[in-house]
Amino acid sequence: MAIANLGNLEMKKVLLGTSALLGVGLLAGTAQASDGVKLSLGGYITNQFGVAFDDDSAGEAGDNINAVGVGTDAEIYFLGSVTLDNGITVGARFDLEGGDENNDQIDQAYAYFKGGFGDFRIGSQAGAAGNMYMLPPGSTANFGPYSPNTTGSATSPGIFDPEGMLANQDKSQKLVYYSPNWGGFSFGVSYTPNDNEKDYNNGDNADGSWRATSNDGVDADNNFGLGVHYDLEGDGWGLSLGGAAYWEGDLQEQADGADEQAGYNAGINATFGGFSVGVAGTYLDDVNGQGENGWAIGTGLSYNVDAWTVGAGWAHAELDVADAKDQTSDRVGVTGSYAMGPGIDLDAGIFYSWADADQDDALDDYDSIEFSVGSSIKF
Repeated sequence: MAIANLGNLEMKKVLLGTSALLGVGLLAGTAQASDGVKLSLGGYITNQFGVAFDDDSAGEAGDNINAVGVGTDAEIYFLGSVTLDNGITVGARFDLEGGDENNDQIDQAYAYFKGGFGDFRIGSQAGAAGNMYMLPPGSTANFGPYSPNTTGSATSPGIFDPEGMLANQDKSQKLVYYSPNWGGFSFGVSYTPNDNEKDYNNGDNADGSWRATSNDGVDADNNFGLGVHYDLEGDGWGLSLGGAAYWEGDLQEQADGADEQAGYNAGINATFGGFSVGVAGTYLDDVNGQGENGWAIGTGLSYNVDAWTVGAGWAHAELDVADAKDQTSDRVGVTGSYAMGPGIDLDAGIFYSWADADQDDALDDYDSIEFSVGSSIKF
């Protein structure tokens, strides 16, 4: 898994600044218990336009890649919930992908049971590590130095999600529990029986059998995720500490000699009025094979005044690759966004990326500069 491809695994994630529990604030308004579950709609669409200038001669990483492009990411949420007489809220969420080309139109589908005990979810979804890992500030809805939704460079150090980087599918079938907030402290745990069991096609048959087939040398069984946050609010300032971990549990079906993969993330962000600053890092054990590890670190800042937010950041990643093709990747940039109205943002970014790779002519001494503008509409 080369660094040139690592950023692509992060592109579906909308994680800005400090990662939080995705979807918690998007649940529909509760109905009366006598009415049963009522559905409502939500969603988003993001669009990007950009131009990149990089090393594009024959045999280089930018060869045969169009310098100018347009991108779109969109989802529609079907949300439903009801609060029962005993105070427990029961609901469900389904995410329909827009423009998906991989016969995977449902991004996630889960039911949840929420009350004073916390939030319990079951179904196809991201786990606790994938929802609670930390990122520094400095990104917009579309662009960022560390975990960008989209990038014009052929390489990216966006490997901060310990679960998304290691699981075969980032929203496989699982059980997830998120705790209440106790004085700023909260945690989440998740259990994934098989990290490749998500869809209702391609032989998965997730709706016909709850027992997954473990593909030899490919799938990982009985995996666990963990996320922990502590948020402290003062008079005009705030502090957020957090981390996440993901462990593969059972690889007895894997090829002989394969080790269980694991990922660890930690970070700290601070706010002072409209100013935010932070740092985060991730370590991936055996991400590219036995004894071939990877790690990334990023730092950034942002400043918000009225409808305007500007940010900047830097990220660095290193990856062990077979046949001594070890790679390093860096990305630095500045971002800006303008809130036109509730849920409507315009944003832009300028980034410089560079990479080095042992015994890999395509990525060795690669660099690029990109200019991008975009929009984000939430509904």
